[in-house]
Amino acid sequence: MTLEVVQVRLDKLIATETPKVAMLTGDWGSGKTYQWKQALNRAAKNGVRPRYAYVSLFGLTSLAEVRKRIAEEVISAVRLPDRSTVGEVVEREAIGLKPMQIIKLLPVIPYLGKLESLAQELSFAAVRNAVICIDDLERAPSSLRNADVLGLASFLKEERNCRVLLISNQKKLSGVAKDELATYLEKVVDETVDFAPTPEEACVVALGVAPAEVGRILTERLVRLGVSNIRVIGRLGTHAEDLAKIVRGLHPNVLSDLVNTLALFGVAHFIPQNDFPTTEYLLGYGTADWEKYFNKEKREEEQTEQEKREAGWDKVIASYGYETTSPLDREIYAGITSGFFRDDAIRSLSEELSQQIEAGGRTEAFNDAIHRFWWGVDDSRAAFGQLLDTTNAALGLISASELHSVYEVLLELEGIDAATKLLNQFIAANHDRRGALTPSKDFGEKYDATFTAALDAEVARHKEPVDLEKTLDSIEFNRGWNPKDLTKIAEANFDAIVPLLTGAKDNRLFAHRLTTLLKFGERGETAEEKNVREKTIAWLKEFAATDPISDLRVRRFLPADLPPLAPAPSPGP
Repeated sequence: MTLEVVQVRLDKLIATETPKVAMLTGDWGSGKTYQWKQALNRAAKNGVRPRYAYVSLFGLTSLAEVRKRIAEEVISAVRLPDRSTVGEVVEREAIGLKPMQIIKLLPVIPYLGKLESLAQELSFAAVRNAVICIDDLERAPSSLRNADVLGLASFLKEERNCRVLLISNQKKLSGVAKDELATYLEKVVDETVDFAPTPEEACVVALGVAPAEVGRILTERLVRLGVSNIRVIGRLGTHAEDLAKIVRGLHPNVLSDLVNTLALFGVAHFIPQNDFPTTEYLLGYGTADWEKYFNKEKREEEQTEQEKREAGWDKVIASYGYETTSPLDREIYAGITSGFFRDDAIRSLSEELSQQIEAGGRTEAFNDAIHRFWWGVDDSRAAFGQLLDTTNAALGLISASELHSVYEVLLELEGIDAATKLLNQFIAANHDRRGALTPSKDFGEKYDATFTAALDAEVARHKEPVDLEKTLDSIEFNRGWNPKDLTKIAEANFDAIVPLLTGAKDNRLFAHRLTTLLKFGERGETAEEKNVREKTIAWLKEFAATDPISDLRVRRFLPADLPPLAPAPSPGP
């Protein structure tokens, strides 16, 4: 039933003089009690203030306690001639009692217990012509039967001319309580109002008709997820406002990204459902190994129940637009579970995200300007100016290959000085991003010779000296046959490698280095890499030729397919 219909029915229950029993049902968190209190507020604004009692069955163990609570509420609300209520007078006078007045009351206290039951019955007799709300039927303990509560509601209606509202989440009733409600509901309840607000209505109730920007973002996300739990929406709304304060001043998309995570993890945490991903699954989302994705490609009849469930979760996540869980996402989830955010951690990670978003925007603007310049026929000067402006803004983000297209435009339109100035600015902007200084040649691209020479010179200037010893020892031991390591050894002067063999302090290290060099011919792909093996063999032959003893010592390292070595000269006397 829509929000408007529920409000109308509750307003009529308060306004009518006809005794009746109504039932307001709905899921937990849907805002049933809140809607009832709003109806009372609307009635008060219109001058309607009935004698009223509200009782929650949560924590009450007997029907006597329920009757007592109703009597207390009704009598406290009775208005005296001075327009104050009994409850207000009792509270005011009790606080104002003087010590001697309290002492005078002490002799009477032992008799009060004997009179309590009589006092309760007398006070309950005053419960007439009132509006009574009995909440949380599903939370009543087993000692308090639903049949007795419904019987009390019927008594209040028939004998005391009261209007009674019962509030319950019938889905949570089970066993005897469920059977009792089914048995007596039609006999006692005159009207049942089922409150099931739409996600849009729930967000209006929890966040307001015209929320701030962060509230509008949260509303859009929660509506997309189909959330109508007003209590959860309200809690997430408070969290969203806290996040908005933490990231104030950063790129606007940062807040959108944070709220996107807040809504997804908030629903998973506060409203766990089988068809919705768990928080554990979300925390690892995007970091799983390939085996998991392979399993998802299996035919449905081959999947386990968990794999089928996760496949469904992936569809939910993909349709929501969530990608990979980051440290910032995990920090937000930690705030959801603890009830507060670590401001410094959120701010620091959000600043990094803001920089990434801004960088992405500059790169996108550069690409748009390139496309406009080469594929458009609009204002040429404006297109050229936009190209230069976006290039300057993205110098520290684009690659040398991307810069070359603008370099050529400047070379053509403004000459070598303008083009060189742009290239120098690019080099200065990328002193910490040296990989960007090497143009791509994957697809046979051709570049201006001056452009290439300037970049090559800059790369050579910053090129770190090769540590041959460390590189050689890393091969196979630490990093396997890394192509970069092979290239470093292949490009080195072999005379610089020989001392690594002759000067090895550990015999096992010598054997490892020698074996590695001899394998270059098997592993290497370039002529330079294969030449390492030939140079190593030549060195071994030279060493073996010095005398028969040396020949004996290194002969076993030489490949078996080599021709026999010439006899080494005999050692002298």
